[in-house]
Amino acid sequence: MSAAVTVLGVNCSPSGGGKTRAAIEAVLDGAAAAGGETRLVELADGDDLAPVIASLAASSAFVFGSPMYRATFAAPFKTLMDAVPRGLHGEQSAPLTGRAAVTVATAASDHHFLGPAGMRDVLVDFFACHVVSPGLYVPAYGYDEHGALAEPFAARAALLGGALVELAGAIAASTALRAVTPSV
Repeated sequence: MSAAVTVLGVNCSPSGGGKTRAAIEAVLDGAAAAGGETRLVELADGDDLAPVIASLAASSAFVFGSPMYRATFAAPFKTLMDAVPRGLHGEQSAPLTGRAAVTVATAASDHHFLGPAGMRDVLVDFFACHVVSPGLYVPAYGYDEHGALAEPFAARAALLGGALVELAGAIAASTALRAVTPSV
């Protein structure tokens, strides 16, 4: 019997909560429906990243969410990525390497839709993380009057959550997928 897939959602919104959290939670709900064990952390809740990095190391899959500003991710995502070890140059761990992730991006409009590519680039090229593409992009009109995801965004979030659990399971069952490391 295989171990349960543990999925950590990380809200990289500078203010926490809000629409980014709602979108991450929708993906986590999809992961839970597919059998994943889910948890969410808010980077806005504190400056100490050590507990977040420990949670990354204890998880098999991730949902990273960030609002998009001027077609790029928010500073807390960059700050976290700068602090996460890659297992190179004397580092003892690499919590993202060879693991599964989904990116979630929220924005005021469709004008920022290329922003999530930067998140994927960092995860894939710098950490050798396996990312379910294209991720979830939710503009302001993607929410209902209560702040929950509207269709078709809710259905996409559920699908991505299920795909994340399946990808994490495939990685766990594969020697090669787990062995992938950053190029440099």
